[in-house]
Order: sequence, then C-alpha cells, then structure tokens
Amino acid sequence: MITALRQKTNILSSLVSNQIFILVVLLFVLCAFFNTQSPYFLTQGNVFNISTQIVEIGLIAIPMTYVIISGNMDLSVGSIMGLSAVALGMFHNMAGLNIWLSVLLALLVGLLCGTFNAFLISKLKMQAIVVTIGSMVMLRGVIYVLTEGRPISGYPSEFYFLGQGQLLGVPFNTLILVGFFLLAYYIIRFTRFGRYTYGLGNNEDAVYYSGINQTNVRFTILTINGLFAGLAGVFLVSRLATAEATTGNGIELSVITAVLIGGTHIFGGRGSLGGTMIGVLIIGVLNNGLNLMGVSSLFQMVILGLFILIAVSRQKS
Repeated sequence: MITALRQKTNILSSLVSNQIFILVVLLFVLCAFFNTQSPYFLTQGNVFNISTQIVEIGLIAIPMTYVIISGNMDLSVGSIMGLSAVALGMFHNMAGLNIWLSVLLALLVGLLCGTFNAFLISKLKMQAIVVTIGSMVMLRGVIYVLTEGRPISGYPSEFYFLGQGQLLGVPFNTLILVGFFLLAYYIIRFTRFGRYTYGLGNNEDAVYYSGINQTNVRFTILTINGLFAGLAGVFLVSRLATAEATTGNGIELSVITAVLIGGTHIFGGRGSLGGTMIGVLIIGVLNNGLNLMGVSSLFQMVILGLFILIAVSRQKS
C-alpha cells in the first residue's frame, strides 16, 4: 500500500508540472504588463519590496498547502498571526521580557492555537472549516480585548533585522522563506510523511488500512500550520514595527488564493509546493503592481476574489 501511495504521489506531481509552466508564463506576463505601467516596477528596490511583502503570505502558504492537500482547511491563520503578533508586543513592552524570549513565547502562542484546532479536528473529529471559523472569530475577539484597539510598538533595533535586514545583499526574511520552502518541499516530495499527506486527501480509508495513524498525521499538519502563522506574525511585526488589532486580518484569503492558484485541489489529494510559491509570487506581483498604478485596495479585493473563483472553477471534484 505504501508503494501505491508513492506511485500515486509521483503521478500527481507529473500532472501539476504543466500547470506550473502555465503559472510561470502568467507570472512573466504580469511582470511585463506592470513594467509597461510603471518604470519603477522592475527596479532592484521594488523587486526586493515584493520579496519582503510576500514573506508572511508565503510562510503561511507553505503549511497551508499540506493542510489542503490532506483534505482540510484552516481559516483561522490570520487571527493566529494577529494574536501571536500582539502577544509578542505584550510580552516585551508590557511584561518587560527580553525580545527574543518574547519571540519564542509568541511562537508558542501560535503553536498552542494550532494545537487547539488540531485537537478538535483530528481527535474529536469536528469539521475543519467549522472549527477554524470559530477559532478565527474567537481569537480576533481576544486580540481586541487585549489591545483595546490600540497598536503596540517600540522594539529594540536588533529585532528589526528579521523583517528589515539584509544578508549578502538579499532581504533576510526572504532567505528564511526560501529555506523553509526547500525544507517543506523535500519533506512532501521525498519522505513518508509527504506521501501520507497526499494519502489523507486521496483516500483516507486506504491510509488507515495501511496501518498509518492518520489522526497523528493530521494533528501534526494542523499544529505546524498554527506555528507558522505565529512565525508570520513575528516577521510582520519586525517588518512594520507595530502590532495592531487588525494584524493578519484577511491574510487567509491571500494564502488560500495562492495555494489554489498554485494547483492544489480544494478537496485535497493533489497539489505542489512549487505551484504554491509561484501563486504567492503572483499575489505579490499583483498587489505591488496595482499599488504602483494607484488602483484602490477595494478593487484589489475584487481581483483577489476573481482569482479564487477562477482557481476553483478549474478544479473537478
């Protein structure tokens, strides 16, 4: 049975290769178009801007790809991201803790939120979309209670290196995103855990009768998803130098759009991290190019919604 899962994973990987090629062409077309609209689009400074602006979306989209491939969904990542960001500010600015200890505690907040979702979904067998909608609303309420709607700012200069610094002339947060992508790609492409992830989305019964503990696999995926949402919150605070009650609000839509554009099937069982990262780049290029053109953020939401509809309409159950 394990061999069958491995073979099916290889077949699915070959199926998405053509779609990835189409996505790369689309990305180049978008870049060419926006370059004709603004002389600043393809400058080194703006390319670095795009690479830093997509980091938080990318950090969440990586584990979200695992989540959706396994046949689940997590709509609470924006609220987990926001709560982790606010927790970081409160631990450091209000409790007076060391900034790096505060970072670890903020990551722990994200991990615990992911664990909470994972327990309800994998152990108590509750519907993922229902659980995460509830978590999304509940955690956003907690954020407003903790902050009373006020931003939290004022961090030591060394902390800003995470979101604003450069290493060897490349934004540090971009390098971190690339590193996590390569690690996640290796895991899902070449390890048993990756095959189990595809197996959950393809045929959960087959996974069960193969002697694989699908509950633990699902629990691990959802827990890590919460951890990475917390990590994204930390990087966003470092980049913007503030945490607000609205931090992370709506980012789940950009993340899910990037994953679906990248070819991951909304019902699970098919997808690729390579496609997801191209989807993240497309979202980043769109947002940046439309901003340079002076397009309203409200109209950008309309475009994002259209991309979701297009991505889903191309999929078959």
